Amino acid sequence: MAPGPFEGTLVRLRAREPEDAPLLFQWFNDPEVTEHLAMRYPLSMKSEREFIESVSSPGYAHAGFAVETLGDRRLIGGVDLLNASPENRCASLGIAIGDKASWDGGYGTDTMRTVCRFGFEMMNLHRIQLEVYANNERARHVYEKVGFVLEGRRRQALYKYGSYHDVLVMSLLEGELQLEDRP
Repeated sequence: MAPGPFEGTLVRLRAREPEDAPLLFQWFNDPEVTEHLAMRYPLSMKSEREFIESVSSPGYAHAGFAVETLGDRRLIGGVDLLNASPENRCASLGIAIGDKASWDGGYGTDTMRTVCRFGFEMMNLHRIQLEVYANNERARHVYEKVGFVLEGRRRQALYKYGSYHDVLVMSLLEGELQLEDRP
């Protein structure tokens, strides 16, 4: 039997809850976690709670989820399908695995596969797009592994840590999702 729309092989997607705030606050104030995210300023607990409140009821315009492990239901990050357009059947994707102990364990790949499957099968999306910093090799590897295709490069579009960085635009179309790793 195939996993449900909110489950992968390692992770489960669920609504964000107020009790998630302390961990999210900790992660998103860690420079190592936010190195490849658009965040650059310290995050207050108040703003984290307000964010969770604003996205606690996922819907078509913003399908945002907490990511937890299947085995022990441990919160490890978050993933969002944003700015969904019903006319274009398109949404933008953002992901952060904040629990550094879960990095390089397949959780990011499984989260990407699960949220993309959800987007195509439950939201009727045709296209999912994202932006990734060109120097973020780990993320680029995951995105390519699940089927995302490089569409373009926004040259020196990001200034962070004292220098400019290119931002890559990638997309995945309905039917292109790679559900298994290729040998």
